[in-house]
Amino acid sequence: MNPLFNLESIYITNIIGIVLMAVMIACNLWRLQNRNHANTNLLAMMFFALTSCIADPISYTTKGLSGTIATASVYITSTWLFVANMFAVFSWNRFLAYYLNGRISKRANLFLNTTVSIGLILLIINFFYPVVFSIDENNLYTRKSLYFFFLIADYLLVIYSLITYYRSKKKGGNLKFFPIWVFIVPILIGGIIQTVFYGISVIPTSITISIAGILASLQNEMIYRDVLTGLFNRTYLDYKLKKFAKRPKQNITGLMLDLNDFKRINDEFGHFVGDEALVATTQILQKAVGSLGIVIRYAGDEFIILINTQDDSVTQACIDKIQQSFSQFNNKNDKAYNLSAAIGCYKLNLKEESVDTFINTIDSRMYENKKAFYASHRVMDRRKH
Repeated sequence: MNPLFNLESIYITNIIGIVLMAVMIACNLWRLQNRNHANTNLLAMMFFALTSCIADPISYTTKGLSGTIATASVYITSTWLFVANMFAVFSWNRFLAYYLNGRISKRANLFLNTTVSIGLILLIINFFYPVVFSIDENNLYTRKSLYFFFLIADYLLVIYSLITYYRSKKKGGNLKFFPIWVFIVPILIGGIIQTVFYGISVIPTSITISIAGILASLQNEMIYRDVLTGLFNRTYLDYKLKKFAKRPKQNITGLMLDLNDFKRINDEFGHFVGDEALVATTQILQKAVGSLGIVIRYAGDEFIILINTQDDSVTQACIDKIQQSFSQFNNKNDKAYNLSAAIGCYKLNLKEESVDTFINTIDSRMYENKKAFYASHRVMDRRKH
C-alpha cells in the first residue's frame, strides 16, 4: 500500500460514488432513452462522474510506484480527472440552459467552448512540458502553476450556471424554478476540501452526489410532466394558478394554442405521426418562448403558455415569433403535413377574476382565431377550384 495516501479511504469514497452512479443509471434508464438536449447532457455528466470515480483510485494507487506502466497510468488518469471534472461542469451548464430555456445561447456556447478548449490545450501541452502537473523520478505528482487555471475555470463554470439560472428566473419570474443548490453545494464543498487537503479524494464522489440530487429533483417533478412531450402538464398549470390566486399581484399573460388541422394529420397519417407532430410543436414553442415563460400541454393538441409579462408589445412579439417558427418549420421540413396554430391571449388578473374566467377567456379567444383560420382556408380552397 502506498504510504503517502490513505488508499483505503480513497477506495471507499470512490466505490461509494461508483455504486451510487450505477444505481442512478439503473433507475433512470427510461429517462435517458429520451435523447433530448437536456438528457444528453445529463448522461454526459453521469459518464464523466463515473469514469472519474474509476480513474481516481487508479491514479492514487500508481503514484509512487516505479516503472513505465505506473508512470503512464499516473499521467493518463491524472489528465483524465482534469478533463472529466471540467466537462462535468460544462455539461451541467448545458443541461441547465436546455432544461430552463429549451436552448443555449450563442454567447453561452462561445464561453463554454472557449473555456474547455483552453483547458484541453493546456493538458496536451502538459504531456510535453509540465505546466499543469508534473511527475518526478519517484512517480509522484506535483501541482504546477496552471493547475489553478482548472480550479478557477471549474468555479467560473459553476458561477456561470448560477448566472444562467438567475437570468432565466428573472425573465420567467415565478414560472421558472430548479433547486440549483443540489448541484452547487456538494461540488463546492468537495472542491474546497480536495484543494486545501491534498491527498483527500472527494471531487468525483461530490459530482456524483450532485447528479443524484438533480435526478431526485427531476423525479419529484414527474407528476407535473407530460409523458409524450416532456412539457409541464395540466396538473402543473392548476398548481401554479392556485399559487398565483394566493398572491394575485403577478404580471402574467396566458396564451392558448390549438393546432390547425391536427385531426386530419391523425386521420390521414396515423397517431404515430400525430405524436411526432406534437413533439415537433413542443420544440417549436420551447425555442420561441425561451426563458420568457413556460409551455404547458393542456389537452390533446392544445397548449397553454404562461409568459412573465403583461406588456402588449412583448406578448405580440412572442406570438409573432411562434408563428414565424411554425413557418420556418414548414419551409424546412420534408413532412407530408404543415404545422400552424390558432392563438388566443389574455392577461391574468386574479385580483378581480377567477382562474376559470382566465382559462375560459383565452380558450374563447383562441377559438375566434381558429374560426378565422378555417374561414380563410375555405375561401382559398374555393379559389383553387
